[in-house]
Amino acid sequence: MTTVSKQLLVEQWQTLNDNHENYENYALIIKLVAITITLFAFTFSVTSMVTLLLLATLWLQEGIWKTFQQRTASAIIAIEDKLALNELEQTNESIKPYLFYKQWQVNRPSTKALIVEYVSNSLKPTVLYPYIPLMLIVIIF
Repeated sequence: MTTVSKQLLVEQWQTLNDNHENYENYALIIKLVAITITLFAFTFSVTSMVTLLLLATLWLQEGIWKTFQQRTASAIIAIEDKLALNELEQTNESIKPYLFYKQWQVNRPSTKALIVEYVSNSLKPTVLYPYIPLMLIVIIF
């Protein structure tokens, strides 16, 4: 690996890592919007069905957001693997530092697999919270 390509990989790693960390902030904003909608719904007597649909939409949106974050993590790991290769294994550079989106497009799953990935990320405990408790509150009260 040349010094230039290594530097490009390091720069890409730094950018992706910063973005990966920022995704957590945006996920928290989605959660805060869900809490705000629930409070608004109680304050202005919005129907439970409308509130539940809005909460479900935000929940799925966060699942989609987390899926993108997970793909970024996979790209970071691939870069780290490439940087960890020894000199003999670096003759065939299969990962170029500027091909992140091209790699994703080549490996993009089918629509059905993409939906399954979104739903599975939505069911992770860190994403489930606060949607399930908020939905229960809306249903009970």
